[in-house]
Amino acid sequence: MKIPRSPVLVPLLLFIVLLLLASAAGWIYYSQSKEQILATAAANLNAVGNLKVSLLDGWRRERLRDAAIISANPFNQAMIIPFLEADPAVSTADPRIKAWLDSLVKAKGYMDAVLLDTDGRVRMASGSSGPVIGTNAEETIDRVLATGEPYLSGFHTSSEIGLKAHLDLYAPVSGRGPDGKVSCDGIFLFRIDPADFLIPTMRSRGAPGRSVETLLVRREGDDILFLQDPRFRPDSGLKLRLPAAEADLPASMAEREKNGAFEGTDYRGVRVLSALKAVPGTSWRVVAQEDLSEILEPLLARMSSFVSMIIILCFGTGVMLLFWIKRREAAYFRKQYEIEHDRLALVQHFEYLHKYANDIVILADRDHRVIEANDRALAVYGFSRAELIGFRVPDLRPWEARADFPRHLEEAEKTGSLIFETRHRDKDGIAFPVEVSLRLIDIGGARYHQAIIRDIRERKRAEKRILDALREKEVLLREIHHRVKNNMQVISSLLRLQSARFTEAEVREAFLESQGRIKSMALVHEKLYMTKDLSRIDFADYIKSLTSTIFASHEEDGRIALKLDLDKVYLDINTAVPCGLILNELILNALKHAFPNNRRGRIRVELRENEKEIIRLTVRDDGIGLPEGCKPGKVESLGFQIIALLAEQLRGWIDVRREGGAAISLWFKLPSVPETN
Repeated sequence: MKIPRSPVLVPLLLFIVLLLLASAAGWIYYSQSKEQILATAAANLNAVGNLKVSLLDGWRRERLRDAAIISANPFNQAMIIPFLEADPAVSTADPRIKAWLDSLVKAKGYMDAVLLDTDGRVRMASGSSGPVIGTNAEETIDRVLATGEPYLSGFHTSSEIGLKAHLDLYAPVSGRGPDGKVSCDGIFLFRIDPADFLIPTMRSRGAPGRSVETLLVRREGDDILFLQDPRFRPDSGLKLRLPAAEADLPASMAEREKNGAFEGTDYRGVRVLSALKAVPGTSWRVVAQEDLSEILEPLLARMSSFVSMIIILCFGTGVMLLFWIKRREAAYFRKQYEIEHDRLALVQHFEYLHKYANDIVILADRDHRVIEANDRALAVYGFSRAELIGFRVPDLRPWEARADFPRHLEEAEKTGSLIFETRHRDKDGIAFPVEVSLRLIDIGGARYHQAIIRDIRERKRAEKRILDALREKEVLLREIHHRVKNNMQVISSLLRLQSARFTEAEVREAFLESQGRIKSMALVHEKLYMTKDLSRIDFADYIKSLTSTIFASHEEDGRIALKLDLDKVYLDINTAVPCGLILNELILNALKHAFPNNRRGRIRVELRENEKEIIRLTVRDDGIGLPEGCKPGKVESLGFQIIALLAEQLRGWIDVRREGGAAISLWFKLPSVPETN
């Protein structure tokens, strides 16, 4: 029987129609997807830019608030202004002023500090630069003296004194004259290293993407100056300048006060999508950008897959049409060869799996020599089949990984199979990580080693990306602790300023005590921000900082000595905060009541941990002692009531002793703290 043939024109017309429909659908999909992807990327970059601007603006406001607090410090009226008004030729520097200046540099993390009088002369300095100022500072001093307001300069260098890029913070020394008016009697100049916060803030990407970066720029004459090193142009901060007239340059758009997202060509000559933001109160502009090629990369990959799918679909349609034509012609022969076909298909299936498997497949004899390998092995190792056959399996490992081969082989011999990770090398000696599934098989009565080897380079890279993401989360948590600490310091400063409005000693003292309690809690967050382990702090180190702060504020004449005897104890934040508050109350109580009438003495703080993880925190003094019946929780004193409540919160107890003065101990069980690497 003659089988009728379909006309050639029919499948051709079907193919053309299918191709045109697929092309139109692909173009519509590409256009819409590109618009959505660019809109999403622009939103992400705007969010990154807003975040960086918020961080920079917050940091700048914090520095100016610090300067305002320093300007209003009563220590200025008491010590600094008399020192500045004295003749510099005959006056002697008071060591207390120097110590106070050193403490500001250390506490705030400044590079150094300089005290200037109203004539711009350096009267005292702290830090490594010495008692000198640069040209930039000289140009700003008159402005600060005239306005009496704190001022934060921009990025600059001082070649005269050999300083790297930095910022200057000016805090006027404010005092009151005989007429009661506020006057500016000098200036504190603090130099700030941008590498402590500003540069890391700008370097952090803030969004996924290989090419995402944020730039900080400003206008200088006809140029755009890059204030920090661009990610792809190291060591060019305050050096890289580009003409502001370049209309397509994102940094130039930022200087022209454009906000939003724009396409442009960046400092590398690469097309990018940029979000431009201005930092309030400064000439700084933040540029958040990402390469357009990377933004559109997923879309291009999808389009490539889409085109491939269309080609395959068209090709498959043609094949199916042809197959339908030929199907009836082959029906008679199919039955005759059906059984043989099934057998050959099974054999070819296993041969295909072995030959074209995505994993490396190696068969080795008892002498550990390769007797068979698939094409994937040849591609990965770079050997020809002739070179790989007979090659010793241990020699596929680099030298440092060969020592483990006998152990892996022995374990596989015991269990029959073993899965492990090691390192292999290719023909050029380049090592790479692999996962090996080793099994002993029996072929014709002989034992062989079959290894299925998977190249896990991509998996290791993915694991590294996950670890990098965890580190970014840790940086965010540190920033939270840092902000909590800063907010508590602001509250403490507000309480101190508010207390100055009252004349009653009892009210002022209540405000100062509340301020001290807030400082003790803020110190916990500061320690967590500074430590590597965000789950706990070194409480002994915390005690040193807290006692130093309390004595600096309440004991200025040195008549009461402090002695610390501390074990190394780590506490989490839920335990450290109440312990810090209790310690604050006990030390303040001893300073206020244990040494009346200018009596001299000593306060001793002890921290002990026994083998049962019981903590004892003791504050003892050699003063006049406690009256009978005076015990936390039994008297109406607010401080003692706080101590009793916090001890109950810790599920601990208070012990009071009166031999040779007073000794109050807090006992509590050490909470379990997770181990960290």
